[in-house]
Amino acid sequence: MKRGAVFGLLFILLVTSFAFAENNETNTTEETTTSDDTSSEDLSQIDKAYKCLEDKVKDECSTSLVDNIFTLLAIKECGGKVKDKSNNDKCWPENDCDIKITAQAMLALDKAGYSTSKAKDWLLDQNNTPDDLYWYLEIESSKETICTIEYDSRDYIVNIGTDKKISSSAGGCLSLSSGDYWLRISPSCYDKEFKVSCDESFLTTLLFKKQTSPTIHVSEDTSSASAEGTTKEQVLSLCFTEGNTCDYEGSLWATLVLDTLGYDVSAFIPYLITMADENGKFLPEAFLYALTDYTDFRSDLLLKQKVKYWDESGDKFSDTALALYPFIYEDLTEKDNSKEWLLEIQDDDGCWDSGRIKSTAFVLASIWPRGGYTSDSGRTTGGDCENSGYYCMSGIECKGNILKDYECSGVAKCCDQPTTLELCEDQGGQICASNKLCSGGTTISSADATEGATCCIGGRCQEPEVTIDDCESYGGVCRLSDCEGDEEKSVTYSCDYEDTCCLKKSDEGSLWWIWLLLILTILAVVAIVFRARLGFYYKKIKSRFGKGKGPKAPPSAFPPGPRGPVGPRRILPPSSRRYPVRRRPPAKRSGEIDEVLKKLKDMGK
Repeated sequence: MKRGAVFGLLFILLVTSFAFAENNETNTTEETTTSDDTSSEDLSQIDKAYKCLEDKVKDECSTSLVDNIFTLLAIKECGGKVKDKSNNDKCWPENDCDIKITAQAMLALDKAGYSTSKAKDWLLDQNNTPDDLYWYLEIESSKETICTIEYDSRDYIVNIGTDKKISSSAGGCLSLSSGDYWLRISPSCYDKEFKVSCDESFLTTLLFKKQTSPTIHVSEDTSSASAEGTTKEQVLSLCFTEGNTCDYEGSLWATLVLDTLGYDVSAFIPYLITMADENGKFLPEAFLYALTDYTDFRSDLLLKQKVKYWDESGDKFSDTALALYPFIYEDLTEKDNSKEWLLEIQDDDGCWDSGRIKSTAFVLASIWPRGGYTSDSGRTTGGDCENSGYYCMSGIECKGNILKDYECSGVAKCCDQPTTLELCEDQGGQICASNKLCSGGTTISSADATEGATCCIGGRCQEPEVTIDDCESYGGVCRLSDCEGDEEKSVTYSCDYEDTCCLKKSDEGSLWWIWLLLILTILAVVAIVFRARLGFYYKKIKSRFGKGKGPKAPPSAFPPGPRGPVGPRRILPPSSRRYPVRRRPPAKRSGEIDEVLKKLKDMGK
């Protein structure tokens, strides 16, 4: 019976183990299938997002003007609602015109094919000259030279020495400054034109800086002339104002939109550049990179990404969409990271940010834009730029002709020539081989970057470091959003940045009996194999506990009575019966022990 019970337990254990292994294999297969399905579902998540946005405005557009503006930008719907909220098609909202909202409405309306000429005129009327910038005139020559500066119909003579210093001021508009290397322009003379002529070849340019900042910026326009030639310089510095005060965020949006419409916005750039540092919450680098195509703005913008998103204003969705708006036609790692994050935290219905229309629409318009929509404005265009065989890029990047009748997404313009890549060194970078990463900087395309190599801007090339988060080393997953249904948040293990450590939920009470059965089976097997030795040790331990006690006395024939002198003491004659006294057997020799163990083993069979 004992042997049968043990074999029964072993049989149950083996069957359970096979069942558990099969169940585990099935679960693994199911998880693999689910993972593959999820991968394929990612491709349709964008369609789901567009459907969610379309459903929200299908029957009636939002009551929010901003929601309708970004809906128009993303899916070209609600254009009528946007126009209804205008002040005679000049500015938005109708009762309190705002530069930023007007610019955003113009961008969406223009992309949808509506006319924005009245709004453009109104916007241009809101400009003014900022009073917190200093401007300087620089005159430079490789030789000592005598120069004549003309303005207000008068000539002023200055000498430029071999040390590049200027000998004297030039009237009331130009005074010596910065160690006599430049001439500071008086704010009252910003509207004047300065003509410069020297007896040696020379160049002139304008410098500018914020009054409270030591940083000097050089104008992108530099003029040069040979001996006795003439150059012309004039301060062009503007901003968009609310009342008499420059509105920085409004100026960013207005400048970007006017540039998209083909207007010369160079006069607004100095103000936007000098005031960028103290207005970081508006992500000025995104606007400035789109307007100037400077790699410094590009690098600064990409380096502001926090793991997989941007968050300067407190709105991750709008900031991420804005940061990636200039990169609609570019593929870069930072953009891929943001896409991964957005798909991971997408709402069940397909929208983002708990169904907010503006967030969903801006994300789609910036990161997953769609073309080919039929405009309800009735305007006909040449069609999609790239589908027509042309190229979408920034206006400054275009080296050919800009085709105004062809459409590009975002602020890009249609160019009839492809992008001309520059060498990495010319763009201020260095080439990182395929086995190295750009650490502390960002990557950019270059003509000399071979397959797998990258042009690193603002960083250094180094070997990739393999790091594993504490969470992942214990079998967990670091997620930017909440844990999934079959996971639970861990408070023990950590992830980098703001990620949440998610661990698989344990199936409590499902496997404990298997371990219990396994332990009992092991103990039973040990007991069978070593039963003889265990029996010997058991008797040995039992005899040790009984040592020194002696034999038990026979039970008394009389019940116990009260103690004390209760009468004469009765002495009974000694009993003739003797009880055997147990004695401890003498120690056996090794041969005798083997014989005893053999007998015990035979008895157990």
